[in-house]
Parts: sequence; structure tokens; C-alpha cells
Amino acid sequence: MELRILGCSGGEADGERLTGLLVNGCVAIDAGSITAALTVEEQVKIQHVFLSHSHLDHICTLPFFTKNIFGHTHEAVEIHALPETLDVLRRHLFNDELWPDFSVIPSPNDPTIRYTEVEPERTYDVCGLRITPIRVNHLVPCVGYKVEDGKDAFIFTSDTAETDRIWEVANATPNLRLVIAEASFPNEQAWLAEASKHLTPAKLGAELKKLKPKVPVRIYHLTPGDKATMLPQLQAIGDPRLSLLAQDERLAW
Repeated sequence: MELRILGCSGGEADGERLTGLLVNGCVAIDAGSITAALTVEEQVKIQHVFLSHSHLDHICTLPFFTKNIFGHTHEAVEIHALPETLDVLRRHLFNDELWPDFSVIPSPNDPTIRYTEVEPERTYDVCGLRITPIRVNHLVPCVGYKVEDGKDAFIFTSDTAETDRIWEVANATPNLRLVIAEASFPNEQAWLAEASKHLTPAKLGAELKKLKPKVPVRIYHLTPGDKATMLPQLQAIGDPRLSLLAQDERLAW
């Protein structure tokens, strides 16, 4: 399995590089940075996009992606997400007011994208991968994902406050190689983390006590302006599994 980090926030170019992962060149997880990180030729190879939730930093390049691939694909790209997330896309994004509705362009029978609802804890087989959404605790309906290829697996928590189920799933995954987890605000802004349902380094440290496997835990979603404050707070957790996820990083197992 090959994992490419399209956007992780907390890096050096956060303004245009928001949350996004690419697996085996054909499956995107979140769409905050597809068009910023990939060439059009690379975008055309994407067959499936799995969205964690509806917040802009996870979907903002999806409209431009639809325009870039229009006329260059043989089949509609499947946009997989919770029903609530798809409802947001239909009502507030692909509504012909903010952006044309590419789910019916060029025609309803031959669209550029096709919406597919996901059900938490149901596994979806696409492109030789097994992808399982797991509910997490965020301000809007949200899922993290377990991604497997039959040999190795990684877990992406997406945006979440304190939660339990995704750590239980991680502990029960014998071939787990990596966990990507969030930390969004410094400890001094715990009130903001609570209000927006995110984690601080201190809260992340408490969450990681739920994770038993000694696998790398890569952190994403740091607020760029607070990165300098958060780095020593993350180090203070004292968990040797921890390190930051890097922009444009490529991992393979």
C-alpha cells in the first residue's frame, strides 16, 4: 500500500494545502488539497473520494477537482460520505449557485461524480482496498477511516474530540502500521477545542492511552499560527510513537 499526504495542515504551506490523503494513486480520503497537490493527470486517476465530514478544510477543492476531471474519465468518480455530508454537498456546494452540479453533468445518466452513502462500520471494497468508516466525536457528523489492503492497515481519525470506538478498532487491527490523529489547538485554548470538538496536545495525550499497539502515530491539523506553541506541548506528552505528519510525505508498506 502506498500513502501520499496531499495536505495535513500545520506545515509550511498551510494556506493552500488542507486535509487530504491519497492511497495507491486511485483513492482520496478527504478533498481539502486534491487540486493543490496533484497534477491534472494524477487527479484523473482518482476513482473514489471518501469524505470524513463536511467542513471546508476537508472538501474545499472538490469543486475544482470535478471541473479538472470533466471529460477525462470513463466512469463517474464515486464520492463516498455519510448521508449528512452528502446532503451538505447537494444543498450548499453543488447547487448551481456556488458551483455547477456535476452529479448531473453532462447528464444524469452519465455524470462526472456519483454520490454514495457510507454506513459506519461497514467495509467498502474499492481498488483492491478495504475501507471502513468509524464514527468519531466532532461538531458535525464525522467518520475516521480504517484502510486495509489485505496485508497492512492504517487508521485516520479525522477531526475529533475525545472518542472511544476508533481506538477500539485500532486495538483490534493486527496488521496496523500507522495511526494519523489530530491535535488542533494549544493547551491554553482547551475551551476552543471543547467548543469545536477538537483535541489539544494534552487531550491527545489522554486519548493515546487508549491505543495499545506500538505503531507510529502521526499528528496533523495543527493550527498554523499556533504550531510553535504546540510543538513543545506535543513533545511533553512523552509518547515515543508521536511525530508530525509532513506535507507531501509518501509512505509505503
